[in-house]
Amino acid sequence: MTKSHKAGESHPPFAVAVDLVVLTVRLDGCCGLVIERGVAPFEGRLALPGGFVRIDEDLDVAAARELREETGVPIDRMHLEQLASYGTPNRDPRMRVVSVAYLVFAPDLPGHGDTDPIDEMDRRSLAATIPPLLDQFGIERAAFVGASLGGIVSLTLAADRPDLFASITLIDIGHRLEDEGVNRIIDFMTRHESFASPEEAAVEVAEYLPHRRQVNADNLRRNLRERPDGRWEWKHMFARRLRGASAPVGGWRELVAGMGEEAKTLTCPVLVLRGAASDVLSNEGAEEIAALIPDARLATVGSAGHHAAGDNPETTVDLVRGFLAETGW
Repeated sequence: MTKSHKAGESHPPFAVAVDLVVLTVRLDGCCGLVIERGVAPFEGRLALPGGFVRIDEDLDVAAARELREETGVPIDRMHLEQLASYGTPNRDPRMRVVSVAYLVFAPDLPGHGDTDPIDEMDRRSLAATIPPLLDQFGIERAAFVGASLGGIVSLTLAADRPDLFASITLIDIGHRLEDEGVNRIIDFMTRHESFASPEEAAVEVAEYLPHRRQVNADNLRRNLRERPDGRWEWKHMFARRLRGASAPVGGWRELVAGMGEEAKTLTCPVLVLRGAASDVLSNEGAEEIAALIPDARLATVGSAGHHAAGDNPETTVDLVRGFLAETGW
């Protein structure tokens, strides 16, 4: 028998928070992300990233916002799912708090971030590293979201292992790219051997991406590594390899050779996203790759270039979320 509540009866106030269990792979091991609390209570203590849900927010939206604010990485680059809820009284000295925990899976490709490089860095060798990673975490099937090289690797693996794919989102990548845009990326990544600080790197990124609303130096720390001499270098292995090699115009063709034929064999639904101002993937190139894929749809991210997720994260996330909902993921 349940007890009914009278109209106007008050209830004790409580807050809802989201906490993020962020897992990635570093040096062949599973690692979790923690932050140092900057405010009371427990100032200076290590904690999971997260925060309170705003009055007008859905839980998933709050989790994506906190992830972006505390790690600088938009949700389109990682897997996020609701894990469990916790509500033990007095766990937070400020008030009664119910926390909804989210699992975030954020692996890097070999040679990116702090992940070890491999001898061969072609797209098929990179794709071959993903199935063992999924096995390690017990993931049988996933929705892949790949920007630039990540998109190339996702398509490559999907053609070989369709059983692993629920869907793919390709962000500003296709089988036909534009020489000018690709070589502008190569020029930027190889122009500086290192930087005096993340702030100096932010100035260079702002010059490279003048349309970007803001370049946060703290967010760049995910992409930079501090060396013993105090200088900061890009974590991307490709940048270091390209710096010591010639990169001829059109060299990208070797990387994507055969991708057009592989696109025709894909069996999962695919969303092709193009930054409206991209100089890497033209509108015609985006239409061509979408036409080759049996179950594809094409969308444009406004106010964005090749780095669509960073230029316009809100629209990118909305489009990806809509696609995942459409495909039942």
